Amino acid sequence: MRVPARHQRGFTLIELLVVIVIIASLAGMATLSLRNTDTRNWTGEVQRLANLLQLVADRALIDKAHYGVVFEESSYQVVRYDSSALKWLEVDFSATPGSANASRFMAHELPPNMRLEVLSQTELPDADGQTTSFSPNSSSSKKQDDEEIAPQFAALSSGEVLPVELAFLLMRNGDVGRGAIISYSSLYGMELEWQADDY
Repeated sequence: MRVPARHQRGFTLIELLVVIVIIASLAGMATLSLRNTDTRNWTGEVQRLANLLQLVADRALIDKAHYGVVFEESSYQVVRYDSSALKWLEVDFSATPGSANASRFMAHELPPNMRLEVLSQTELPDADGQTTSFSPNSSSSKKQDDEEIAPQFAALSSGEVLPVELAFLLMRNGDVGRGAIISYSSLYGMELEWQADDY
């Protein structure tokens, strides 16, 4: 004896509720993902700079040359000390444009909602034995006409580094949203401290 098949007219209430919960969960995750894009980009930029400082220190030891990093409020670039000219010059990888170091050592502009501040640094002696000092947030460290470049972070060929401490800030509506402190010294090496949201 055959049992007649039941005809279904639609979805049950439980099936509809499950679908609504799944859609709401996906919408919530998408919203959180969009909000955290700035934070993820900022975290990536902080890691990029921390890795660059370590790479510069390693490169100085390998090349037996002095390397440095010049920091501006919205950019940074790697420089190398030219012993024949007795001054810091931009690193030139034009002879090997395809090398990995060419892209890593090029000047890097930060996104508009991020800012760098030099909190402390060691003053570099110049050719006359005088110390070079400048305001970290001014444009005096950038090369303009006859001005010389003076890096705030320097890695020497001996393996030592002149220490630096930086604040890497994520700006939100003109205020500081998040911050990270990057410090590098010969004694402690690389230190990265993530600040709370209410920096």
